[in-house]
Amino acid sequence: MLLVEDNLHNRRIFAGVLKHYGFEVHEAENGQQAVDRIAEGETFDLILMDLSLPVVDGWEATRRIKAMPSAAEVPIIALTAHAMAGDADRALEAGCDHYLSKPISPKKVVAEVQRVLGLEQTD
Repeated sequence: MLLVEDNLHNRRIFAGVLKHYGFEVHEAENGQQAVDRIAEGETFDLILMDLSLPVVDGWEATRRIKAMPSAAEVPIIALTAHAMAGDADRALEAGCDHYLSKPISPKKVVAEVQRVLGLEQTD
């Protein structure tokens, strides 16, 4: 999976927990890096996308990724600290398939990833 998160602390926590549960995690620190990796041919089973990112924000990165035939069907889970009214709908309109608001426990992220990928959930 691709974890797109600009906050190094959050990225390390989420990546560490996901790796502990056996997931292969690739990282990007802004939306442009995520778009570039996919445009260059990298494939992922799932993308965890922070929406507040530098360079290209998560909203725009999601739109660009979903416009690529190679990634149109890849599920994108939005992660955001901006849980304002309408943000979940806006994330879904941008192309995100699921929406989680921060603060969120890493275990809840793992559970959502497992659910989205159709995997048996572990404790």
